Amino acid sequence: MNSKSVILAATPLGVLAIEDGDVKTHKLFDGDADARFSKFSKIIKGELVNELKEAVSTISSEGVKEIAVTPSTILMNLAREYGDLSFKELDRPIDLEDIFVKNGLMPSVEEYRKAVKEVVDKLVTVELKEAVARRDMMIVHAVHILEDLDKQINMFYTRCREWFGLNFPELADIVDDLEDYMRIVAEFGSRRNITEEKLREIVGPKKAKEIMEKAKTSVGADLSPEDEERVKEVAREGLRLINLRKEQERYIEELMSAEAPNLVAIAGPILGAKLISMAGGLEKLARLPASTIQVLGAEKALFRFFRTGRGAPKHGVIFQHPYVHGSPKWQRGKIARLLAAKIALAARIDYFSREDRSAELRKALEERLAEIKKKYAQPPKKAKPPKKPKKRRKK
Repeated sequence: MNSKSVILAATPLGVLAIEDGDVKTHKLFDGDADARFSKFSKIIKGELVNELKEAVSTISSEGVKEIAVTPSTILMNLAREYGDLSFKELDRPIDLEDIFVKNGLMPSVEEYRKAVKEVVDKLVTVELKEAVARRDMMIVHAVHILEDLDKQINMFYTRCREWFGLNFPELADIVDDLEDYMRIVAEFGSRRNITEEKLREIVGPKKAKEIMEKAKTSVGADLSPEDEERVKEVAREGLRLINLRKEQERYIEELMSAEAPNLVAIAGPILGAKLISMAGGLEKLARLPASTIQVLGAEKALFRFFRTGRGAPKHGVIFQHPYVHGSPKWQRGKIARLLAAKIALAARIDYFSREDRSAELRKALEERLAEIKKKYAQPPKKAKPPKKPKKRRKK
């Protein structure tokens, strides 16, 4: 046995030591499906259960020094527990159905599949409950709703502006905030109904005065009472969606503060939530390298760079961070790289340890940012093209 490689396989039904397809030792889990699930779930989380320790002791007593292990979650603890043995991850599939039946551990393939299914079903149920309990998937869906609301709000604003523009086209040049614009339309419905007193409550005295002057000389056409009511309804619906968006933002901020406080400290609640959504969950974000986080949201530009070799993107959605878009162009790439590295660290702390180290991370980010700002305060000088040698005139 010691001259050949040995596989240590922890399965839903027990632990096997396999050599060339034959089971040399086995420690099956006692009890019903619940007892097997309890043992196997501990193994999935990296715990060394008694059956696993007994199997390792048996094969090591026979002189085996190199062991291929599956699942890989127990690899680190095995290496720590048994320092004199060499463990590695199993890099090829094995037919457990055939091994269990051929070695007499299960009467048939059907019985094996039924027993495994009972354990795996319980495992999936528990994992789903834990995923929902962490609530990071709630963040993913909340961000999707926020993005849909943005599209709907922009659509209603565009339609409202086009419709009301028939009556008061000059208003769009004065009021550029979509919420203020729709509040004016919902309140008055026509330029002839506008009063300066109510207008001041919406846009302030300076703009109210300008709007009143433009309303007197507007080139727009008059609307009938029925037309006014219809365009007011459109504006009211747009305002309702804006209020719903504000509530959704507050909900996301509460979720992020509870689930990812370190990520909030670095990226902010909304940008942090978008990163979690793009990655597919907090766990997936925590496992991404910083270089991937840096270009999340810039996939099209990244694929174009791979295809053409030109124009590598320096940042994706993290461009929305004020530290990036508020900095000079020549600093943005370095700041985006710094921010991505800190986001990766914050996500890992939030998922794996759940410690609140937000103050420490924020301080380190700001200190490094100040160094970049100081070191690269001036734009880099462009290299001058080499001078062409002068042609010698022939005599």
